[in-house]
Amino acid sequence: MRIQPPPVPLWFVATLVPLVASQVIRLDQTDPLAWIACDYAGRIGALAVLGLIPAARAVAFVPEQLKIAWWEVAFWVIGIAAFYPFVGGTIIHVIDAAIPGTKLGTSPVLHGWLYVMDITVGCALVAYSEELVFRRCSRAIFQKSIGDGSVMIIIASMLFASYHWWTGIGSIVTVMLFGILTMLFYRRAGALWPVVMSHYLADVGAVV
Repeated sequence: MRIQPPPVPLWFVATLVPLVASQVIRLDQTDPLAWIACDYAGRIGALAVLGLIPAARAVAFVPEQLKIAWWEVAFWVIGIAAFYPFVGGTIIHVIDAAIPGTKLGTSPVLHGWLYVMDITVGCALVAYSEELVFRRCSRAIFQKSIGDGSVMIIIASMLFASYHWWTGIGSIVTVMLFGILTMLFYRRAGALWPVVMSHYLADVGAVV
């Protein structure tokens, strides 16, 4: 029996275009301001696609109600936020040491007002855009054909990891594990905003 891949609507593909295009363009940027400008532009472009296309808007910006208690939200947020600095870094180091030379680029080291802007506005934009696209939208798309179980979680997390194609194998593996954790949290919580918060804190913890 041949398994058919889940159908992906064109609006979702259109959402990925500015995200990936900005990554390709920023690889050639040596100026930190130009690098983050490309990064922000790609994310804002993806959000614009979701907002301008009615079918996308109906999926991306649907209201959701929190299904779990606040203490459980705090437990998940703290756990996921601690994943990158305490677990993810070790995974990246071990894999990249065993399989070197897979990084195609690195994030610039920021200073001054650029640093402050990036850990506030930038990290918030990263968390919101990626959770909206790779958690809410991908879940809504894939669960129609493959359900809301482990297969959906793995496929959506693989897509999320592939978006980080330029960061090296160690980072890609870590991002996939992070995607699995955040999708589990999203399914459990029923609302996206706590997942965005955990993603934001994880990114801040990785930067500072």
